Amino acid sequence: MIYLKSIQRVGDHRGKAGVPPRRGSAILTVLLITLAISALAGSAIYLSGNSTILAASYDREREFKYASEAALAMGKSRLNYDPLALPDTDYATLLSQGTITGADGVVLPGVTVNLFVGPSGSTSGQFGRFASVVAEARDVSGARFVRRLELTQESFAKYAYWSNSETNNGSIIYFANGDNIWGPVWSNDVINVSSTGGATFHDEVGTAKTIAGAGYGTFVKGYSENQRPIVLPNNTKLANLPGYAAAGNFSFTAPTSAAASTVRMRLEFVATDLGTGGTDSTGVDEGFVKIYVANANEYQWLRGDWDTGVTTLTNCGAFYKTSASGPKKFFPVSMHNTSWFRTQLQAGGMTSSQASDTSQASVNTIMAKTTSRCYLGGDSHLVAVERNSVSFTTAQKQRGGEDSTFTATGARGAWIKYPGTVDARLKARRPWDADYLFPIYRGLNPGTKGVIYVNGTAGVSGVLRGRTTLYTSGTIVILDDLRYATDPSTGRCADILGLLAGKDITVADNAILGPENIGGSTWRNFDDTKDVFIHGVLMALNTSFGVENYSTGPTDANDCEGSNVGRGCLYLTGGIIQDSRGAVGTTNGYGYIKRYSYDRCARSQPPPYFPTTGRFIDNRYYEIDPVRFNVGKLFDRLVPGL
Repeated sequence: MIYLKSIQRVGDHRGKAGVPPRRGSAILTVLLITLAISALAGSAIYLSGNSTILAASYDREREFKYASEAALAMGKSRLNYDPLALPDTDYATLLSQGTITGADGVVLPGVTVNLFVGPSGSTSGQFGRFASVVAEARDVSGARFVRRLELTQESFAKYAYWSNSETNNGSIIYFANGDNIWGPVWSNDVINVSSTGGATFHDEVGTAKTIAGAGYGTFVKGYSENQRPIVLPNNTKLANLPGYAAAGNFSFTAPTSAAASTVRMRLEFVATDLGTGGTDSTGVDEGFVKIYVANANEYQWLRGDWDTGVTTLTNCGAFYKTSASGPKKFFPVSMHNTSWFRTQLQAGGMTSSQASDTSQASVNTIMAKTTSRCYLGGDSHLVAVERNSVSFTTAQKQRGGEDSTFTATGARGAWIKYPGTVDARLKARRPWDADYLFPIYRGLNPGTKGVIYVNGTAGVSGVLRGRTTLYTSGTIVILDDLRYATDPSTGRCADILGLLAGKDITVADNAILGPENIGGSTWRNFDDTKDVFIHGVLMALNTSFGVENYSTGPTDANDCEGSNVGRGCLYLTGGIIQDSRGAVGTTNGYGYIKRYSYDRCARSQPPPYFPTTGRFIDNRYYEIDPVRFNVGKLFDRLVPGL
């Protein structure tokens, strides 16, 4: 009995009555903890191994990337130093199963590269020249990494200022007087900065030599010296341009190829609204150009030069009323002392005495009128001069000039007729000269490639709507303002003009651009503004861009933004590329004061077929799927039409 009671007490102590005792629970707990620890240990081992694998994968990817990018840099360098490395078609292999040595001098282990190069994009050159460098990095297991670098050949149009020589007639040209130069600057010569005012360069500056007086300049983006020279193109390299121009009926032969003073062909850009919405003449199809050729020895007439004779001053005159309600009409000085002119003045409200006095007035008196103006030869306002021949009736001859009094073939020259189909909208808007307007837009002129070629010397003026390059074998003469239809300051990049002269580009000293003396110390301007405006990228292959007779004339006839000067401001928006720097004025007031602005659109969207420097620069960067990579098929797709 005593034994049994002891057992009973023990049971009562370990649990409630009626609940059986739990046996082996400690063992289960130990097993669970052991399993959990084992799982954690296994996970740690797995994760550690996976981390090692990932690290190795990332290391290999970095090696692939390093190898491919190094190979792309090698390919780009090869193209820039070996012009023959880039084939005209298909592609070339520059490196096969090559190795890459790192910056530490150690060859990347287990990685080889193949390097290919070939043309890409449009190969015509109209929109620039492009090439692709493709690098394929591989390892022994067959893993690959493929990248493509598309390059574009640097256009001369990117430069705000470029020169081969920084001297003019043996004299050194300086950047001075607080000049501000926006856009890239380059010279193959020594760049000179004067201590007088210094200069500020807001973009990159480079020279094949050195910069003298660098301490007097402010270089916002720094500068590079002793660089590899950049060579201007020659006429041989531009040999394809005349053919491109001919495809769009834009190839012409000028009567002269000599200096600016004897030019007898001129091109006038015309932007005209075709009723496609708005009245601003900025539609893509609203740009045209017309071409006038003066007769033998009529270069002064074409240029609009000043001639003080009453009977010989044919380009200049004044506006008068010829009816009670109609608009005023233009009459050249040479037509003033005629009976029919007096009759028209009386029809406009003058008495016989007033008409007689006006008719017999001197050149200076006529040109002192507020309505006095001068025009280039062939202009519609000069109708009385152009129709002064037996080919016209009395009614056709004896009339005042206005926009619509166009004379296709006159006594002193003729306009060239467009050989293509004339758009009906143009006929409705400008019936007087629609047949003589050459369309710049490809939709109206399917053959055009954006190039106009003149074999010889040609003058240019007007308002450009579109994108074109004018190339002449001789000199380009700027006869009047040359503007874009869309203001380049808006940054819209709608219009771009390249002026490419085999010789010089010269701003004319004529009655339109320069002030003329009308007696004593009185000087007058006979254009719509006293200043000169030029929009475009100018390239003079031999020799320079400059102003005709820049060191003669008045010294204080006009001002330029508050500074006294002879001819006013020369506002140029674009760039200047020239063999040697030309002069536009002098420090003592002759000529013009420069006011140059950089057109950034010329860097990204240069004029059609504008020459390139030969140097390739980065354009786009691509990573290519290595699984489907086939170099032959890739280059077939990169060149349209293959």
